[in-house]
Amino acid sequence: MAMVTRYRIEDEVGRVLTVEGFFSYEIDDALQFRCEDEALEEARSFPGTTVERFERYSTFPDFFLSETVSDERNAA
Repeated sequence: MAMVTRYRIEDEVGRVLTVEGFFSYEIDDALQFRCEDEALEEARSFPGTTVERFERYSTFPDFFLSETVSDERNAA
């Protein structure tokens, strides 16, 4: 296990952006970004949001969840 830095998008009341594209108070459902720039780019689509940095443990420190989601969105 390794400690990894990730980023998530939060709205003005503390809800997080989920993989499904809506906001939820369930932090465990948050869309996680490995790259701050990518999170900032995605946050531009949601006025009034901020990008928050956090750390968590991961068995796959190089796993890039946000890239997978971006690929799925581009395919749609």
